[in-house]
Amino acid sequence: MKNGRIALDETDIKILNHLQKDAKLTARTLGERIALSQTPVYERIKKLERNGVIQKYVTLVDSDIIGKNVVVFINMSLQEHHIQAQELLVNHLKSLPQISELYQVSGQFDYMVKVRVSSVNEFQEFIAEKILCIENIKTVVSHIVLEEMKYSTAISLD
Repeated sequence: MKNGRIALDETDIKILNHLQKDAKLTARTLGERIALSQTPVYERIKKLERNGVIQKYVTLVDSDIIGKNVVVFINMSLQEHHIQAQELLVNHLKSLPQISELYQVSGQFDYMVKVRVSSVNEFQEFIAEKILCIENIKTVVSHIVLEEMKYSTAISLD
């Protein structure tokens, strides 16, 4: 059921909560943790995958260790808001590997972008060469993260 809601029972929620913490858990280990045998756990996981609840499994990389620990949030507003202009902007932004998240937002700005780079100098080059050259950009406001207080990829199921 892509883009539709499905009912999750208590067991599904337990499975998802455990997998969001550690996606490498085997069906056997997961079953031991939630008091269910391996086969029903495996079948439930496959059903959650088929229904699009579980979209994919990823590896989370430590940004400090790989030297990509400068995070910047950018708020952008456009001069023109017609659909073609927005599509051009979104396609350009999606193609930039420094951008890890991209949102269309309400309020004072049109888009919010999360950028991850190695240094403030790298960010300065990124802004100058990849963002400010976009013709339809009206306003760009950057917020360099000084300290990450909380980071999670988990979605609360409560």
